[in-house]
Amino acid sequence: MFGFGSHVPERECGVVVDIGSGSVGAALVVSEPDEKKPTFLWTHREHITLGNDATGEVTLRHINTALINVFLQLGTTGTKSLREYDNSLKVTHMQVSVSAPWAHTVIKQINYTDEHPFAVTDELLHELSVTAQKQAEDVIHKNPLLKENGTVSLDNKPIGVITNGYNVLHATNAQTRELSIAHLSALTQKRTLEIVEDSRNKLFPKTKLFTHSFMYVYYEVLQNASPDTREACLIDVTSEATEIGIIREGLLTHVTHIPYGTYTLAREIASACGIPKEEAYTYLKGGKSFVDTKLSKAKKNELTIILSVYEERLAKLFQSTGDTLAIPKSLFLHTDVTTEKFFKTRIAEAAHIATGMQHVTHLITSNFLEAEGRQDTALELSGMYFHIKHQKALTEH
Repeated sequence: MFGFGSHVPERECGVVVDIGSGSVGAALVVSEPDEKKPTFLWTHREHITLGNDATGEVTLRHINTALINVFLQLGTTGTKSLREYDNSLKVTHMQVSVSAPWAHTVIKQINYTDEHPFAVTDELLHELSVTAQKQAEDVIHKNPLLKENGTVSLDNKPIGVITNGYNVLHATNAQTRELSIAHLSALTQKRTLEIVEDSRNKLFPKTKLFTHSFMYVYYEVLQNASPDTREACLIDVTSEATEIGIIREGLLTHVTHIPYGTYTLAREIASACGIPKEEAYTYLKGGKSFVDTKLSKAKKNELTIILSVYEERLAKLFQSTGDTLAIPKSLFLHTDVTTEKFFKTRIAEAAHIATGMQHVTHLITSNFLEAEGRQDTALELSGMYFHIKHQKALTEH
């Protein structure tokens, strides 16, 4: 349940916050029952620049500072936009998603089989869920980054049940010989959520807070947009990380990531080629840069090597999902709208290296979001998730 209680307003207003690996964004959105998409009243994103210190690397301190600045903007320009849109409209929900590497997501699947058909009971589902939760938490607490910064639960829930090979919404009383339950656990840094809680209490103290890992939000939006997708690999390339999620039988089953993204690659190219980081990033976006006009043949060869190494790094990620099978043939890529084409090529090559097969890459931004000129696709996804949950709550009531 989305948490609307016994009464679900047909028109719902919420704050969605996206904490990315190298930036923080927020939006005020309105969900209405007859609309395919939510209405965005206001958006703002704080980026950590490519060269904010000697190394250019993004730290948790940078992210938390950006988060504070975003809430300051929400309290001024955001609330002003809300009043101008409809002074009677109240914010009732705050939805926060956190991306890798600041969020660490683990999904554990527990299987129960019997040679004879058995009835699925609430007690059995609870027992399997508790076992899956414990296994997920055991894995997640071994992460050194999370230990170092102090962690809190971001999300902790069963996300699906499979009976007779199908992901079902209502399994109780079903007859089956095989039963599987998947439990998602996600942690993030304590200080980050403390800032969220403090800001919510100051700006919108009566709102209900919901927190998720971004990969889970991504999964839910894709399932809503393409419910027939049974096998897929979700890829999220952000400033400082690349995260993948594996879908089997329509259920998110494995999530993993590496702390390497667009900014990381741009810094590596800039260092090897002796060009400004901004020029390297322009190259990733497909724009005309020093890479095209001023690099020597030797430097261009170095660039080719860097890109090949990057593809090998992605291939290893594809081979380290924890799944016993190779990644599915259908790849769904989410990244900044300006770098989609570049990463589509690299990811297709990396997937081929990993599996020896040809894969089909779907561009989430271009094919599913139809963002109508808005460049902030992470907020677009988060806003869609808010809208989907509101629509479902209306239907259930």
